[in-house]
Amino acid sequence: MNSVNALFGGSGVDTLFGASGNPNEYDLMASLDDIEIGSQDREEFEDENNQLADLGRSLRDNQLQPIILRANRPGSDKPFLLVAGERRCRAARIEGLTHLWARVKELTDEQAEIAQVVENIHRKNLTQIEEAKRIGRDLKSMTMDAVMKKYNISRTRLSKMMGLLSLPEQARRLVVEDLSADVEAINQLKVVEKIDPTIAKSVIDQIKSDGPKANVRELIKKAKDKVKPPKVKEDKKPATQVEIFAGGKTDNAGDDFEQSPDNTPSRESVGLVLSLAYSAIFLQNRTAKSVLDDMSEDDRDMIEVWLHAFYDKGVQSGDAGRDMLVFLRGDLFAADGVGAFALAAFAYGLDRESKFSLLNIFGSVRA
Repeated sequence: MNSVNALFGGSGVDTLFGASGNPNEYDLMASLDDIEIGSQDREEFEDENNQLADLGRSLRDNQLQPIILRANRPGSDKPFLLVAGERRCRAARIEGLTHLWARVKELTDEQAEIAQVVENIHRKNLTQIEEAKRIGRDLKSMTMDAVMKKYNISRTRLSKMMGLLSLPEQARRLVVEDLSADVEAINQLKVVEKIDPTIAKSVIDQIKSDGPKANVRELIKKAKDKVKPPKVKEDKKPATQVEIFAGGKTDNAGDDFEQSPDNTPSRESVGLVLSLAYSAIFLQNRTAKSVLDDMSEDDRDMIEVWLHAFYDKGVQSGDAGRDMLVFLRGDLFAADGVGAFALAAFAYGLDRESKFSLLNIFGSVRA
């Protein structure tokens, strides 16, 4: 049975690593001292359930799959460059092995990169965070549409994957301790942890205690219910312009954005675009101009309408402190993410001499 990753799909690894008939591709018992290990995608090499020492003992008894090598660049000290199999190389060193079965492939740099994706991701050797980092690197040099096409993922999925790059401690444990690969659950726990780290930790401890029978989503949902603030009864009043464009207040910062009335932008649509923009600017250190230039005209028009409402509210504000507290309590303003764009737009509105500018707002988020 082929191992298929939920993120990328695909048809297994044999198409890349099988016999090709190329005389420059061959198998050998390669000395570990002849192999240069360059930059690899994998960062987590073992956990309590997958120890390198155990793998080393297994390799001594029977190596079922070869590591993948390519000829090293001219002038290099070692004849081979590792393409895939760093974990096996590390395990072999621990066990005291000096050679491993290797398959030498004739690969370009691009083909070697694809081979790493196939070997690591299709065999589920990369954590979700490492997958997100790979996608994040591509976002530095490729458009959003190109990245979605390359990995065959939706904009929603892309946004959620980028959210994994800024996980707090307990949410990160879900990934690195191999407790869940459910991106939705991981991001929801991130919300819980932001409000109450102690409850988030108790959820992780419960998931570990329950083991394979743990219902991760249900446990996190119960935790979210615990940290939700009680609803406060408010006097009925007409909705402000910002409340209309923002889709109304949410009970929790992690809930899906609600749909706005009429043809105004929904918080869900705006949130996806601005989440990706924030990741590109703050996490990937891209310029505000390059991020805006990469946006489609429709996306740019949509977020301009949404942010202009906050700018207008700033212009009209008679009590900036009160208004800011209202928006903070309604999860519309924040120090990072989507709320940071809204806060910046509002602040520019308070400065009556500042004209509305998406470039300035995006630049403020980068600061």
